[in-house]
Amino acid sequence: MNFSVDIFKQNKINYDWRTLYIGLKLDVIKYSDITDYAVEYLTNYPDTSNQNIIQLAWGGDELDYESLLETILKESDISDLDLDSRRSHLEKRKWRFGILDSLKMRYQDDFEELLNKVAEVYADFDYPKDMESFIHYLAPKDGLNPSQYSKEENEVRLINLFTVFLNQEKQYLQNDIAI
Repeated sequence: MNFSVDIFKQNKINYDWRTLYIGLKLDVIKYSDITDYAVEYLTNYPDTSNQNIIQLAWGGDELDYESLLETILKESDISDLDLDSRRSHLEKRKWRFGILDSLKMRYQDDFEELLNKVAEVYADFDYPKDMESFIHYLAPKDGLNPSQYSKEENEVRLINLFTVFLNQEKQYLQNDIAI
């Protein structure tokens, strides 16, 4: 499933070439978003003569988007493209937030399906500890006994925890300062 960088714009979260590169490596971004970003970049910096950015702006299925992004990053003195680096971890968090926020909007009227989709993201992002409190199949760590509540009450509790998490992530990512 692909997601748009528009979610970053809507939430006032900074993104750049590295964010696009990580999104491509995670297989969550559309090529058209990369092309749109390149066009936007050229509009904002009309004196740019970087042929890789110009190629991305033209777009097309025959382009090697990954290679072009890698070259752009290296030319920008960003040679650490390791997906396990500290900066890459931050970019992954941006994508995780964007995906989760998109899912929250898409499934706002179906809590059960939203919780199922959130659990898929939890798995896709290698089971991050900061998501454990609202994963429906995990036992609560706060001593709460789910069997004492209805299915709906448990879903509402998990959705509330999920919403708190999203708000905290949004705040953190909006305050992102390049590492």
